[in-house]
Amino acid sequence: MAEVCWQCGAPPKHAQKLALLLERLKPSLGPDVIRLLTTNDVPIDSEIPVVQELLSDGEEVLHALDAQILDLQNALAQLAQKRIKAVNHLRECRAILSPVRRIPQELVCEIFDLSTVRERPSRVRPWERSPWRLGFISRPWRQYALGYAPLWSFFAVPAHALEETQINRVLADLETRLLRCATAPLDILWSKVGRDSPDSRILDLVLPHSDRWRTVSFVDYCSEPMLDWLEPVRGKLDRLRRLEAVDVDSAFSGVFMSAPNLCKVVLRQSSWLDLFPEADQASFPIPWAQITHYQGKFSFAQQIDILLAAPNLSHCSLDIEEWDHDFIPPAHTTVTLPHLRRLCLDPIGCLLHIVAPQLEDLTCSKQGKEVVSRIPPFVHRASCTLQKLALWRCELSSELIAALRSLPSLTSLLLEDLHHQEDDGVDFFAAMSISDTTSDVCPSLTFMAYGYEYWASGASQDSFVHMAQSRFHANSNRPSGTHFGSLRLFCSTDLQHYRRPDPEIMARIRSLQHEGFNVAFLDEDETTEYLRRRCAV
Repeated sequence: MAEVCWQCGAPPKHAQKLALLLERLKPSLGPDVIRLLTTNDVPIDSEIPVVQELLSDGEEVLHALDAQILDLQNALAQLAQKRIKAVNHLRECRAILSPVRRIPQELVCEIFDLSTVRERPSRVRPWERSPWRLGFISRPWRQYALGYAPLWSFFAVPAHALEETQINRVLADLETRLLRCATAPLDILWSKVGRDSPDSRILDLVLPHSDRWRTVSFVDYCSEPMLDWLEPVRGKLDRLRRLEAVDVDSAFSGVFMSAPNLCKVVLRQSSWLDLFPEADQASFPIPWAQITHYQGKFSFAQQIDILLAAPNLSHCSLDIEEWDHDFIPPAHTTVTLPHLRRLCLDPIGCLLHIVAPQLEDLTCSKQGKEVVSRIPPFVHRASCTLQKLALWRCELSSELIAALRSLPSLTSLLLEDLHHQEDDGVDFFAAMSISDTTSDVCPSLTFMAYGYEYWASGASQDSFVHMAQSRFHANSNRPSGTHFGSLRLFCSTDLQHYRRPDPEIMARIRSLQHEGFNVAFLDEDETTEYLRRRCAV
């Protein structure tokens, strides 16, 4: 920018022009002009040209002043912008010395994760829940939190009576979230559903946005809850895709029958029915024919009824509650699921007669010696080519070896056992070693994961190392695309918490890594994710 005048601040060309114009106004006005300015006399013909010249000079001066003011305003705006940049630069330079920079990246990620986790409302009050806490970390995090609508799209809505002070806080929370989430799809969690309707002010605030509901969840039911307050949303759930009901013990609302895009359903029986199995079971008016993902915990008979009504399932997780441990399933209860690709079963679920020719991913939990033998007949009845198998809480045994030997098409195998006898571990891993013969167990594996809680046997660990070496060495004789690509291990406690592996097994895994094999332990986050997803749909 050009240098400004040191006297008036105007750029040089404007300053010179303005000075000349002002010089022309400096001479004192003549007596005739002064008389005309101070009286109401009519100017004579000879005075009119003088007045017109004064008008012309004045307008020229005014235009020059306006131009100078504009230049000064532009210069001031530029200076203000430069000052903002200088302030930001100064703040950034000061941040270099901030102690926050010494916080490990992993801890920063954990802070962000804890600040955005969606807890149940029974554990955390709504106004203390994420993403409110992000705004207290730093200004950039607050700006990000305010500007990212999906962070505000989760609504925990109390579906029971509240005190007036609580209602005011809840309303303020909901109103703020509705404002900040803009037009993003909404995930609604109705908590503590009771016999009484939620406060009308809450319903008036939430129900009109039902056309944006993406997920609806109901938790902490009482017995015989009232859900007639949902009636206004009937026919207005076009974007609803997922329905969850936890601790259900009564007839469900029928408003979801008219949700055209509902495709995922999670239903779990009320825990109080576990104590009184003779009690009436829940009924669920749901458009089962359009459901593709289902997870549920009910009796064997109820699960069959649901499966028969849902022929388009592609992902399914069944938890079957039966009090008779010698339960025998009824005969001739075949269910055909032509689109089913992923299935999670408990031990009793393996007794189901399901025909699923597209089934490729099977997860089984709590597989004892007598239960694991049910898997091959189940796969045979399904008429499928199984590719992925995950067995949780299984036992390393001859029965498990026989079951895996009958599944030569497997390309992915996950095994998790609590602990095993040394001989069982040695025999199992020896059987899983391959030598490119027809007797190899699971010869097509490209991935394997092994989890455990206790593994103290050195001989069993050595057998595991030999198995890993045999499978990686066999890659030299296999075509591209069929190589055994990776082997993962994880250590947990009660299938819930990560536990650091012992030094002995870590040393053996490092020896495999030094040989160039893709073998590693899952870290805490990866282990947690494995445990979380084991039966999710």
